[in-house]
Amino acid sequence: MQPLLKLCGNHSFEDTKNTLSSNADYLGFVFAKSKRQVRSTDILNWLSMIDKQEKKIVALFVNEPASVIFDTISNLPIDIIQCHGNETSSELAEVKEITQLPVWKAIHHSEHALEVIRTYRGISDGYIIDCKVGSQWGGTGVSFDWTFIPHYLQEGREQGVPVFIAGGINPDNIEKVLAYQPDGIDVSSGIEENNQKSMKLIKQLEERMIRHGYTSR
Repeated sequence: MQPLLKLCGNHSFEDTKNTLSSNADYLGFVFAKSKRQVRSTDILNWLSMIDKQEKKIVALFVNEPASVIFDTISNLPIDIIQCHGNETSSELAEVKEITQLPVWKAIHHSEHALEVIRTYRGISDGYIIDCKVGSQWGGTGVSFDWTFIPHYLQEGREQGVPVFIAGGINPDNIEKVLAYQPDGIDVSSGIEENNQKSMKLIKQLEERMIRHGYTSR
C-alpha cells in the first residue's frame, strides 16, 4: 500500500498555494506557539483564495483545552485535529467529543514510546511518530532512529489506525523511510528553503516517492 503524504507547517499564503498544488493528501497548520504558528483568520483568508480540492486539512495543537480547540477551528474547514503535546487519553477523548472530528496523537520517540501509544488505544485515530528536541515539539528537522519504525507500524496495525513518520524527512532521505513501508510520511522543514515551502523541494520529494509507487489520490 502506498503511503499517505502530509505536508505540515504551512504558515503563509505562498506555502498554502504550493502545498495545495502538490500531490499531498493532507496539509497541516500549526496553531501552537512556534515559528510556524498561524491564526484562524489567516487560514480562512488563504483558503478563500485557493480551492482546497480533495485535500484534508489538519490543525495542530499542543496541550490546548478542548474548548479552545473548538473555538479556534469553528469557522474553518478542518478535517482532523492533531494533538502534539502531552495530552492524556481522556483529554484526547474530550477533543473528539467536542469537535466531532478524528484526532491524531503525536508520539515522540523514546524507549517508552510504545507503552505510551498503547494508552491511546481505541481513542486516537492515527499517530505521528516524531522527534522532540529540547523544548520544541516538532518541525526541528531532526530524525529518530528509523530502525524502530516497524515496531510503531505493528502497533498501529494492531490498533487499526495509520502511523505517520515525521522528523527530519526530506527529498534526500525519503527513500530510506519508504523502505520501511510506513502508512504515511509527514514533512515540514524538509521541504523548506528560507523558512518557506519550496516547490522545487516538494517536486523532488514527490518524484522520489513516485519511484516507490506513490500517486496522488
